[in-house]
Amino acid sequence: MDNNNFQRKGVKSNTEAGKIFEKIIYNFLEKNNVILENQKKVKIGIKAKKDHAFDLGNDSIIVECKSQTWTESGNAPSAKIKNWSDAMFSFYLAPGKYKKLFFVEMSYNQKYCKTLLEYFIEHYFYLIPSDVLLIDYYTDNNNFEVYAYNEKEKMHVRQEKDYLWNYLR
Repeated sequence: MDNNNFQRKGVKSNTEAGKIFEKIIYNFLEKNNVILENQKKVKIGIKAKKDHAFDLGNDSIIVECKSQTWTESGNAPSAKIKNWSDAMFSFYLAPGKYKKLFFVEMSYNQKYCKTLLEYFIEHYFYLIPSDVLLIDYYTDNNNFEVYAYNEKEKMHVRQEKDYLWNYLR
């Protein structure tokens, strides 16, 4: 099979890249005493409700994990960004009792001098629910940046790393 059909070099498919990233996030959270299950089903909907499987979750936390990169020409992957917007809508429809985490595998673009998550925040801030915590995760060194909603700015802004652990308490 030709890997050029997929966004990520070195993996069999985009789905495989996503599953690998989900496992990395699962392990990262588990090491920090956050125990989750795969494919956590939560009833979401506007009036009628239907089960939706979030990538990870438990009775108080739901997590979506996205592993996308900029296009080879250095542009934002518009179809993938739409997928991120769909994830934001699912978070919006989820019950308020859940802490909501959106993990993105860090992908930096030198042309724009920003990560794909920073680009998403800048251009789609109006679609991101205020109760969702956004995390840009650097798989190379297990480092991360946290973005939380700032009422004054009316968008998600970078926070100290401890913000994540305080949020999950």
